[in-house]
Amino acid sequence: MREFVGTDSMSTPSESLSREQLYDMVWREPMLKIGERFGVSSSYMARVCTELRVPRPERGYWAKLEVGKAPSRPALPQAAAGDVTQWSPGADVGTTQRAVVKRQRERTSSPPGGKKQSDASHELVVGVRHHFLKTRDNDSGFLRPFKKMLVDVISSEKHLDDMLALADSLFKALSKRGHRVILATSISWMQRGEIDQREVPRANHYVRSTWSPDRSTLVYVEGVPIGLTMFEMSEAVETMYVGNSKYVPVRDLTAEQLRRFKEPHYWKSTHDLPSGRAALKAYSTFGRVKWSKRWQETKAEHFSSMVSGIVRELEAAAPDLAAKQQHEEKLAEEQRLKWIEERRLAEIEAERQRRLKAERDARQDLLKAIAAWEQARSVHDYFDTVEREICGLPEAERSQLLGRLQEARSLIGSVDGLAELKQWKAPQER
Repeated sequence: MREFVGTDSMSTPSESLSREQLYDMVWREPMLKIGERFGVSSSYMARVCTELRVPRPERGYWAKLEVGKAPSRPALPQAAAGDVTQWSPGADVGTTQRAVVKRQRERTSSPPGGKKQSDASHELVVGVRHHFLKTRDNDSGFLRPFKKMLVDVISSEKHLDDMLALADSLFKALSKRGHRVILATSISWMQRGEIDQREVPRANHYVRSTWSPDRSTLVYVEGVPIGLTMFEMSEAVETMYVGNSKYVPVRDLTAEQLRRFKEPHYWKSTHDLPSGRAALKAYSTFGRVKWSKRWQETKAEHFSSMVSGIVRELEAAAPDLAAKQQHEEKLAEEQRLKWIEERRLAEIEAERQRRLKAERDARQDLLKAIAAWEQARSVHDYFDTVEREICGLPEAERSQLLGRLQEARSLIGSVDGLAELKQWKAPQER
């Protein structure tokens, strides 16, 4: 990170600001002036402060400061695992933490028949239900919400409340143990794991892609980020095509419908539909570390009874994941340095080959210039010698041969032995 020009001046900071630098800046002068310095609005700078968890003066602070009644400056909180710690002008920030803060302030009620989320719910599930219900049309039975800045939960509409409640219980259990559960930042390199929703995977069977959020849901266990996806599993269900591109589970058809729906106009097939049973996938967000773990409830064991065991397993996995990530990061750095060295050697070899080629080309061009000069000298010598010999002949014969010599000269034209040499370039000029 490059240092920025002092905050006492009105010059623009270069490249990026740390949380400490931003904190110092917003308590020195009004947000409006800071926004003008960066070419953004004061409200945008306020969002940046929220994203970096930097406390800023409340409305009216500067007026109170002038009369000596301003409240004391709050301390900058220590950066927690997963926090954004730097901001660059133009960077895509001001969304993750701001969305969480907004949801924490919301007091929304579910539609009739839905469950009301309590204020004690984890921040990632507060106020998200109505966003999940604003979904794209699809025949999979699973919600595909338009909003992408959401907790990583995949569910059908029927079991959405149950899935959010299970996610909430897991997140709170992790938080109670001191593990932070958040959305990945916009500038992180976190990779989301692939999700196979099928309760019983089947070989050589097409797997329909599922909805995925823009950012992974993470839990930081001893500083190690672990991705979490809570999802409702699908099960293979025998369905009947009943027309209008609609398939209905055979188990939902009446006896009359089963007698009436006959081939070839109606046919049976198998589709993966929501099962109502929950599963959790935890995965390494570091692409080079191939680790994941899946827990799924059965008809005999409800997911809520697994939560405490899941927390313990994640805690036990964190040290090994940290060691693997450090090992892979070391290998990645070694490969990067090796690649840089290979590029350097390749550039040296390319330059050597270029110089050799330049020398070869210069030598060939020089030989062409010498050959052209020798040819020009040979032609001039021939004409000069012939002309001297013609001058010793009788007048009648001399006149005739001089005419022929003139015609021969005009046929050959001007021969410049220096033309090639004038155009020749030395190796260092190429």
